[in-house]
Amino acid sequence: MKNKTTMLLAGGLAVVLILFAAAAIYFGMIVKDRSGSQLPEETEKPVMVEQGGQEKPQETQGLDAVEVDLVNATVYRFDELDFQFAIAKIRVKAEEPINISLEHFATSEGVKLNDIDSYLDQLDKNGLYIGKQNVWFELVSKENSYVANIFVPIKDKTAQSTTINVDFGDNAPIQLNLKEATGTREMLGYVAEDVITDGKTYQMQVGVAFQIASEEMYRTFDDGSVETAGLPSTAEVYVFRLDAVSLWGDELVVEDAVYQVEGSGNTFQALSSNFHSEKYDNILGKTIKEKDSGVLFFITYNPEKEPITYQGKLKLKIKGQENWIEITVSL
Repeated sequence: MKNKTTMLLAGGLAVVLILFAAAAIYFGMIVKDRSGSQLPEETEKPVMVEQGGQEKPQETQGLDAVEVDLVNATVYRFDELDFQFAIAKIRVKAEEPINISLEHFATSEGVKLNDIDSYLDQLDKNGLYIGKQNVWFELVSKENSYVANIFVPIKDKTAQSTTINVDFGDNAPIQLNLKEATGTREMLGYVAEDVITDGKTYQMQVGVAFQIASEEMYRTFDDGSVETAGLPSTAEVYVFRLDAVSLWGDELVVEDAVYQVEGSGNTFQALSSNFHSEKYDNILGKTIKEKDSGVLFFITYNPEKEPITYQGKLKLKIKGQENWIEITVSL
């Protein structure tokens, strides 16, 4: 009787273990399916390069030996745009340092990926910045293998798929599935501490605002003389720290900056380049060819001396660029 009971218990335990294993496999498959679905996929967060003004690699000569393949892609589709687009992560392998123009990449609609300014203009005007997703507009690396995110506009907003054709080597067309548009506005909006880039020549990073004493402010005149700024007692001085780097030695100049308060229409203008403080240099109007740091100065007036926090956007005008860059940040 005892042996029979033991056998029954063992048999019951075996059934439980089998059911447990089956359940684990089932739920494991569910998890696997979910991970493979087209969920919103942000790219690796960009980081500021350590050194600016670097020597750019020469144009890649052995294009026939260069291999290109797709890692993944995220699709974006917004009502205010007359096109949809994808940010495609591609892997590039060569036998030498890489410098390849995107003129060698064209969509099945005939759009060359180096000729996309009209699409970028629409994005900028709608406050959508693909630089936040570490997108690059040329393939440049001192290594012979790297991964890059590229911008792929699709004119037909109803298209379910598109193809990127590569005109060198034995590279097969890159197929993109457009059925699920999982990209969001939040994935394309700059905030404080984000790395801001044009995807070709520069990177910048804006910190959160902080207050300094108005007594620290000075003004330099054309004849070289320096005087205290003479700000009224009701004035409060806030600064945004800005780190900037010219990747390949191109001139980078922040020629204007304003802070626009959300919902009120109030705008604060950054102090001109001849203002500075005891501790902080003014970066406005400064020509940067390597790497530099400084601040943008803003004056607000607070007669009651009560704590005030403004919600809004810092807007930067880069020399040579038509559209302003917006960063959502408190003041």
